[in-house]
Order: sequence, then C-alpha cells, then structure tokens
Amino acid sequence: MVQWIEHIAGWLQPVYDAMWKEMKATGYVQIDETPVKVLDPEVQGKAAQGYLWFYAVPRGDVILEFSRSRGQQVPRQRLQGFAGTIQTDAYEVYQALERKDAALARIGCLAHARRGFYQALKESLGEAVWFIRQMRQIYRLEDQLRTLDPAERYRIRQEQAPAIWEAIKQHAEALQPKLLPKSTLGKAVNYFLNEYHALVGYLQDGRFEIDNNLIENDIRPTAVGRKRWLFIGHPQAGWRSAVIYSILISCRRRGLNPQEYLTDVLARLPSAKITQIQELLPAHWKPPSAKTP
Repeated sequence: MVQWIEHIAGWLQPVYDAMWKEMKATGYVQIDETPVKVLDPEVQGKAAQGYLWFYAVPRGDVILEFSRSRGQQVPRQRLQGFAGTIQTDAYEVYQALERKDAALARIGCLAHARRGFYQALKESLGEAVWFIRQMRQIYRLEDQLRTLDPAERYRIRQEQAPAIWEAIKQHAEALQPKLLPKSTLGKAVNYFLNEYHALVGYLQDGRFEIDNNLIENDIRPTAVGRKRWLFIGHPQAGWRSAVIYSILISCRRRGLNPQEYLTDVLARLPSAKITQIQELLPAHWKPPSAKTP
C-alpha cells in the first residue's frame, strides 16, 4: 500500500506543479506552516521534527510542501519567480523574505494580533475589551463586503476602515508606556504596533484578505490527521503527503468530491499529454458526467 501511495503521488506531481504555476501568476499568496513528526533513521530513539508549509490563494488552490526545516530557505526556494504579495503572521522568516527580496511585499494577519488581546481578556484585563470591540467593527465591515467584487471592496474599505485602524493605533501608542513589555497585554500591544503597517496592508487591494484564517482552516485536517497517523514514516515520504494533501484540500475548497476527482484523473494521467495537464487541475476539471458527449 505504501508503494501504491508513492505511485499515486508520482502521477499527481505534474498536476501539483501546474497548480503552483497558476498560483504564482495571481501575485497574491497566503503562507503558513505547521509542525509534523517524522521518523528519520538518522535520529535515534525519538521522532524527528518536520514541517508542512502551506501556500494558498484565497478560495483557490492550496499547495503543501514538506521540509525538515522551518528556516527561510524553504519558502525562499518555493517563491522563486514569484512577484507580488505574501500574507503571513509575524514569524521572522517571513519578514526576512520581504527584506531580502524586492519582488515581495508582506501583509499581516489580524487574527494573530487579535488572539493576544483575547488572551489578555482571559486574564481579566478589562483594557483588552476596548481593542476587541474595535477589531470586531473591522470584521463586521469585512462580513458585509465578502460577496462584493474587489473594486467595490477596496472603495468601501477606504471609506470606513482607516479611521478605526487609526483609533486603535493611537490608543495602543498611548497605552504602551504604561504596560510591562512581558505582560500579556503588553505583548499584545507590542505585537499590534510592530505589525501595524503589515496589518493595514490588506487595504491596498480589494483582493486581499484581512487575515490568514482561510489557510489556517486548511491546516486543521492535517492537525486532526496527525493525531491518528502520528508521524510521517520517513523523510522521503514527506513529499508524497504534501502532494496528496494539496490535491485533497484543493478539491474540498472547490466543492469537488475527492474520490470522484482522483478516480477520473488517475485513470487519465498515464495517457495524458503535457498539454492536457491543465484541464486536470481541480480549478478546471469537469466530472465525466458533465462532459459533452
């Protein structure tokens, strides 16, 4: 069965590569990463640490990449040839990518900033309530704009959002000197102010999301899965998991039945020409029942 999985991942690799090529062309990619245990013969007595890196276009495809490293060389290599905007949390690797590559611009994730204030709220810090209320206003606006086209989203955001953001910033700047840097609220305020320009970056384009929640939702299936399968069995098996998860998650995002998709695509791939790969991507695939006779 392991050999079957290897063959399946090998057949799907051209689809995976073509998906990434289309994603790069959009000029906007959300990125996140999650740890995963891996059995490595060179590491004795315990499971080694690996990572699954997620790259996604909102409401589009998702690409996973397995690596033993959480360093910047992983996304740097993946993003070769990409020019545009990446949306990430404040992990220093992503900040370094932006500093070192003039073709990249980074915007932030409000969900990450908001979590710090929720943590402060759990510790009965009433000052956190004010910040949460202001951020709730921003999210309510986003809920109203979700079904609009990018141009209209951009216009309404520019009219309503900047004033709220500026009020939060001014309040955070006034409060910061009064807080211990290592206190829960102090950490939340510092994170917000350090990330402020990245956080408001979504206002530059109506296509941009306010946070990375969409890609975090895609991480959950792997997080649930690893509680069952516990670890990747060998470092060389990581790419197989990445390819297959990429296909399954991209199908789920598009409302496709993964079994129906894979049954059809795996039957067609052995005889498919390279020029036909595009039509087999989840974004373009049509079920056999929908094809014209």
